[in-house]
Amino acid sequence: MAVISLITLFVGAFLTITTETLPMGLLPQMSQSMGVSQSMIGQLVSFYALVTLLVTLPLTAWTSHWPRRRLFVSIMLVFAASNLLLAFSPHYAVAVVARLIAAAVHGVLWSMMASYATRLVPQQKAGRAVATVFAGNSAALTLGVPLGTAIGNALGWRVSFLAMGVISILVVVAGATLLPQVEGVKSGKIGVGTAFRAPGIKAIVLATALIMLAHFTFYTYIAPYLEDRGIPEGRVSGVLFAFGVAGIVGVWAAGILVDKRPRDAMLMSAGLVTLSMVGLGTVNGAPVGTVTLSIVLGLAYAALPTLLQSAALKAAPAAQTAASALFILAFNLGIFAGSGGGGQILSHLGIDWLPVVAAVLAAAATLVVILARKHAFPKVQTVTRDRTTDSASSDDAVEPVAQFTAH
Repeated sequence: MAVISLITLFVGAFLTITTETLPMGLLPQMSQSMGVSQSMIGQLVSFYALVTLLVTLPLTAWTSHWPRRRLFVSIMLVFAASNLLLAFSPHYAVAVVARLIAAAVHGVLWSMMASYATRLVPQQKAGRAVATVFAGNSAALTLGVPLGTAIGNALGWRVSFLAMGVISILVVVAGATLLPQVEGVKSGKIGVGTAFRAPGIKAIVLATALIMLAHFTFYTYIAPYLEDRGIPEGRVSGVLFAFGVAGIVGVWAAGILVDKRPRDAMLMSAGLVTLSMVGLGTVNGAPVGTVTLSIVLGLAYAALPTLLQSAALKAAPAAQTAASALFILAFNLGIFAGSGGGGQILSHLGIDWLPVVAAVLAAAATLVVILARKHAFPKVQTVTRDRTTDSASSDDAVEPVAQFTAH
């Protein structure tokens, strides 16, 4: 039963991140269909991230006492409505509204899933349960977007979002029937102050924001970039699929290394993202080199969400819901600023500058990881079987989670 529940949460995670980022792979088609520029379609990702930034903390606090199954199912219903509205949107303004509907609940889901997952399994398996669910993040970016792009290229971009709406409805049914009912926290507090004061959490938040800023400055506009580098529009989805296949390897490697060698894995992943961006900024007129570097980028980037999320949970074991919320805020800050800033770079400086700026930002994130070696990204972290809290006060806590100790 626990395995089925974790798979349901994984699919929900996969669905939400694919919904958020799918316009990146469909920029040319959506731009032509709606009669707006590609940078305007990119803003659909930017607007989404901005709303998530603004509402995640208050809505997470407001819904913290909701039973977890009820909250999950409600959020999936919202995503179904959002994707279906976008699929049938007659013009750009309606598309913006459709995106904002999903954005309003996106961060709430990601703030609650870690603690929900830990309560579905024995405590000694809590870390693996969290890694399983949050692998949906990486899987969405490495498989969801390429597959959605392929469907959009073959059948039209509206079919991609229609499919997402149908999948959302199926997840609603699965969640209502398969997930166990788990109570929320008794207090409306989610312990943001506790999490933010935890040693290392600030460095993790900064590294997350920087690496996501780097990635989405480039990746939001990867479709026009690949076409500019000589790859035909019909083959862009194939490159993104290869990006996704490499990402599966990255997620798998992260799952192996996240508890055994987390610091080495972070340094290697962030370093490879930086080097890939440098290469993409210098290679021109060589489609094979562009594809190769894109695959390396997919491999390296896919490991990062799992590694960063795990680092945040381990840095603030007494406030994991709040730590997840801070991670989501940093993640979406990077998406918002990256997709928005990338659009400005595309419009004013040209497409050649996208990987250059991304490389500088990725290098800054790597430097943060190098310097924050004591608390944020220690060499080895082990799990202590203990109980702690996931709210601002131990009296309010009802969620047992694994306590992590850094060595």
